[in-house]
Amino acid sequence: MRPCRVTPAGFERSEMHMLIYLIYGPTCSGKTDLAVQVARETGWPVIALDRVQCCPQIATGSGRPLESELQSTERIYLDSRPLAEGVIDAEAAHRQLISEVENRRTSPGLILEGGSISLLNCMATDTYWEADFRWHVRRLRLAAPDVFLPRARRRVTEMFAVKDERRSLLQELTDLWKQEALRPILEDIDGYRCAIRFAKEHDIGIRDLLRLDLTRQQALISAIADEYFDHAQWQERDFPDWQEGGNVRLTPRVASNAN
Repeated sequence: MRPCRVTPAGFERSEMHMLIYLIYGPTCSGKTDLAVQVARETGWPVIALDRVQCCPQIATGSGRPLESELQSTERIYLDSRPLAEGVIDAEAAHRQLISEVENRRTSPGLILEGGSISLLNCMATDTYWEADFRWHVRRLRLAAPDVFLPRARRRVTEMFAVKDERRSLLQELTDLWKQEALRPILEDIDGYRCAIRFAKEHDIGIRDLLRLDLTRQQALISAIADEYFDHAQWQERDFPDWQEGGNVRLTPRVASNAN
């Protein structure tokens, strides 16, 4: 991977060393709930390390929490763009992340939470993060399949429901599918990709996904949960392996020499 060295030369370092609480881990691991808990305890804002959540048109399918789920805490997204512009690329997201952090340099602390492999690896290759910050790093690990999959199925079931006037994942898909230019983008995003494939395999139209019988709906929910597990395995394998704990530097974990 090419290093994402985008540290802006014009930024000045503050004498105060901000504490950054970093929470990262695979999908369906409870990152957002933990971030909300820490935000409520500290009063600090949360910056979402998620590129897909930067597209509000796919709020449900990308896993954006509802306002009620944020419990009056502040959540900051690295961009807000129409899906037609595509998902923000990792280097652009990383530049925006640095800008958001610099804008809050006088704050005592900040929470970073998410699971974007490419964005986290940009952080790992940029020296910006190596100095002038105090870190508390918490990595949530991938659960075993018998724990992960029921949790993922519950999450997808919630995404299939209209909640607090937010559209369901399938409503988002059927509405956006009308624009042919958006179809390749949707086919590249977890959840939507699986639903599109399911429709093709069962020879049904995308709009007919809204009218599935219970058996087929449960089959689709399980298929999406399986896709999430595949993605979570990828995340677990390719995430940076940073040292964890409080008052640490953002450096790789020291490998054990034990035989």
